[in-house]
Amino acid sequence: MEKELKETDDKPQEAKAKFQLESYVAAILLLFLTVLLSIQVFVRYVLGGGLAWSEELSRYMFVWSIYFGCILAAREDKHIRVTAQFLLVPKRVEGIIITIADIVWVLFNGIVAFFSFRYIISMFSFPFISPTMKINLVWVYTIIPIAYTLMLVYVVILIYKRIKKLLKKEEITIIDSRLNV
Repeated sequence: MEKELKETDDKPQEAKAKFQLESYVAAILLLFLTVLLSIQVFVRYVLGGGLAWSEELSRYMFVWSIYFGCILAAREDKHIRVTAQFLLVPKRVEGIIITIADIVWVLFNGIVAFFSFRYIISMFSFPFISPTMKINLVWVYTIIPIAYTLMLVYVVILIYKRIKKLLKKEEITIIDSRLNV
């Protein structure tokens, strides 16, 4: 009996679910987008009318959900990469190449975040108003500096973890972005 208890205690526990704000925001946006588009189809084809604002709002929600998907992909290190060149190099070199590529990506994210933040600031002074909903588009465009800043942070964390593994001479696993069809 005691032996059985020890065996079950040694088994790895299931990973506890982390609170992931980005996942919830993306899911809620997609849920509202689906509901909004369903209402729009119902009103158009069943009631013979239309909701002018719903098309515009659904477009904005779609853009925000795409950016939150990009943030999630960056956090989980599951973004799309070209990985064919790794078939030609040793395993150790893979980690170095991917780290260099991610450093370039961090620089790109920093540049986009910086200039989009400046653009957002200017939109408060010189607003663009949406045609149907009559809102300042600064609230729609705000996702750009948010997304690129969060991706920058997550990629820096990934680089840090990868460099630690490289220094310890541990194997670095690169997620293959090919579909298994």
